[in-house]
Amino acid sequence: MDMEALSADDYESVHRASRALAARYGNVTLNAMMEAWEALVEDTEEGFDTELIWEYAERLRCRRWLAEAWPGFTDRIRAARQAELDALDARFQLATVPLNGQADDVRWHSRRPRLIEGDPLPELPGSWVL
Repeated sequence: MDMEALSADDYESVHRASRALAARYGNVTLNAMMEAWEALVEDTEEGFDTELIWEYAERLRCRRWLAEAWPGFTDRIRAARQAELDALDARFQLATVPLNGQADDVRWHSRRPRLIEGDPLPELPGSWVL
């Protein structure tokens, strides 16, 4: 992202979105949430460890934040980060499958990791039935 091209209005749009969502998500930044989304995508691609299954929904908070904050960003912020977000979303879709009983939905909240690793395999959440 070309930081020199961004204006005070661009930065303010990010700060405004962060403030608006702080009550639910804490004080976070766009960069932090993009990094958290990338980390979750990487973990999902590598195989989600059984010890972290019950934390999976909580870790999706970063993507929910991005979805809620995105409309409040200026066009330049969205344009600067859209390709990165789209690439992460595409990788996530490839590394996941729809939750049990869901249509083949591409949204993050209706999918679970395709590869679940660890020993022993614990009881899975009901919607994760393999």
